[in-house]
Amino acid sequence: TRPSAGRWVQALARPAPAAAAVIASSPAPAPTGLPKVASFELPVDELAQVAEGSGLQWVGSNAEKIAAVQAAIAAEPKPVRVPRERPPAVVIADEPLVLVETKRDLSQLKLPIDAS
Repeated sequence: TRPSAGRWVQALARPAPAAAAVIASSPAPAPTGLPKVASFELPVDELAQVAEGSGLQWVGSNAEKIAAVQAAIAAEPKPVRVPRERPPAVVIADEPLVLVETKRDLSQLKLPIDAS
């Protein structure tokens, strides 16, 4: 049996049960910045052992060489910014436009096929 449309209308017309009132006692404090993250130390010795156990060789970067290269990059002078030279502004003529015919009159054109 199918419920009548009147029941649906009555069910929709009734107020919904009172939802739990959401009371905001105080707004949550806004985060003041990024959380502090502890530095991560890569376990190079363990990784080297895993690599050797697999028949591979662990290749790592030398921290001293990396620091030296970063210092050299920081010591390089910044390139001087040369702004581009702007072209001169186009002067717009105030004189009237001139109509120029660009279509050729093909009736007067002599073609090689017409010579015979």
